[in-house]
Amino acid sequence: MPTGARITIDALKREGVKVIFGIPGLSNMQLYDAFIEDLQNGELRHVLMRHEQAAAHAADGYARASGIPGVCTATSGPGATNLVTGLITAYWDSSPVIAITGQVPRNSIGKMAFQEADAMGVFEHITKYVVEIKKLEEIPIWIKNAFYIATTGRPGPVVVDIPRDIFYEKVEEVKWPEKPMVKGYKEFPTIIDRQKLKKAAEILVNAERPIILVGTGVVWSNATQEVLELAEYLHVPIVSTFPGKSAIPHDHPLYFGAMGYYGRAEASMAALESDAMLVVGARFSDRTFTSYDEMIETRKKFIMINIDPSDGERAIKVDVNLVGNAKILLRELMKAIYEVGKKNDHNAWIKRVKEYKEYYSQFYYYDEPNKLKPWKILKTIRNTIPRDAIVTTGVGQHQMWAEVFWEVLEPRTFLSSTGMGTMGFGLPAAMGAKLAKPDKVVVDLDGDGSFLMTGNNLATAVDEHIPIISVVFDNRTLGLVRQVQDLFFGNRIVGVDYGPSPDFVKLAEAFGALGFNATSYEEIEKSLKTAMKENIPAVIRIPVDKEELALPTLPPGGRLKQVIVRDPRKSS
Repeated sequence: MPTGARITIDALKREGVKVIFGIPGLSNMQLYDAFIEDLQNGELRHVLMRHEQAAAHAADGYARASGIPGVCTATSGPGATNLVTGLITAYWDSSPVIAITGQVPRNSIGKMAFQEADAMGVFEHITKYVVEIKKLEEIPIWIKNAFYIATTGRPGPVVVDIPRDIFYEKVEEVKWPEKPMVKGYKEFPTIIDRQKLKKAAEILVNAERPIILVGTGVVWSNATQEVLELAEYLHVPIVSTFPGKSAIPHDHPLYFGAMGYYGRAEASMAALESDAMLVVGARFSDRTFTSYDEMIETRKKFIMINIDPSDGERAIKVDVNLVGNAKILLRELMKAIYEVGKKNDHNAWIKRVKEYKEYYSQFYYYDEPNKLKPWKILKTIRNTIPRDAIVTTGVGQHQMWAEVFWEVLEPRTFLSSTGMGTMGFGLPAAMGAKLAKPDKVVVDLDGDGSFLMTGNNLATAVDEHIPIISVVFDNRTLGLVRQVQDLFFGNRIVGVDYGPSPDFVKLAEAFGALGFNATSYEEIEKSLKTAMKENIPAVIRIPVDKEELALPTLPPGGRLKQVIVRDPRKSS
């Protein structure tokens, strides 16, 4: 007779699960015992991470790279609570992750048992859904429900908490559900409202300076081609949110970059100057629209396409709110535009945005003697790795440099923690992405501070033969915090500077990975080529000046018009 643990594994396999990232412990040990045969026959792969936060990040990277949910597991108490940071990261960035957590036995719950934590209370507000299994018969339906909830509407993480005594229970017959059944949960429908579509079409064709803002909803709905078709037909510029960078090929002539707090100045200026904005698969985040008042003052018309109807009701009043799948609604919007017909020639508007791009480029691309410049480091990496290589990032200055300078050439190849800004995301996310897409080169763009948050998982990459490449921008400081202290706190630098430890090359070699110290652009290229050829985990350390700034930026609480593109510490 199958046990609760075996039923859990079979339920995961029925949902197509091939890889599980996790760490065993007292309360999920029976789950591990149940899948030994699946590991032996190759039906499942388990990846033993070195910390549960990284297990969640790896599952997240797997989901973002593949488009299907990533799965992680942890034991009760500290195992489960260590997942918190990874799961809220997935939640804020709308990534479908399934976490299976062990729990103390049912008769011990609420009695301060060893390694007991209130999973329902902990995860309730930082995941899309959390459920505690009360009896063995609930496992099949709730595993199916978990995948349904994680992938419908706005994607997000789901936690299934299972008391360990249920893992041991047996049942003679398993009833496998044909479809999910979640009481009170409704999938957001795609609403095709012809009147709204016509109004949206009229706004776009009558606008003199229309613009399209894309977010991750374009990625999850695979709507890149539809966005490009609309933009090309109306001849309008495209900008993106930071996470929306992964939606549009950056070598497309109508794409002008990510806008916002650390975004490209030309993208932000074009967004401000536009008289109509079509927002596709994005929300009005305070990192994109740093001042809602500033955006409202432009008096532009807003059209929003979003799977979540509540997004059209937050922060800024939307003139036309189209609810549903972006791919479907963009196709319907194109039909409405064809019916209304093109009216305005937007050549002058495109020329204006190109002038912004040319003007601001003088501040972006410059060399300094005896210094490796971030823009040129990223250009060197871009020119060395394949077009379809997947890039992840940590969080810090290196991430902001990637926002401005990294060229995404294929959709779903740029993964970063944007909503939560979680240091340590880059390495484990790269590992998850590599297992999802083993034929792709996967590079983690990281900072010394961010890399050290989860760098112990390099051991997993070596043990599990996951050949990812971590490029570490090493400036011996928490650069983004230091920058704000320097510019806006009167140069009162405190609590951010590191000493000489560690030596990243020796650290990599201690784990059994390749280690490179690249002190020139030529060495960066050579190190990358060697790492790709050797096909084992590698760390490439690149020294960056501690005084280097991530620009453009804004003063804290600033408006987009207050963008800082020059180093304010230097005289003009």
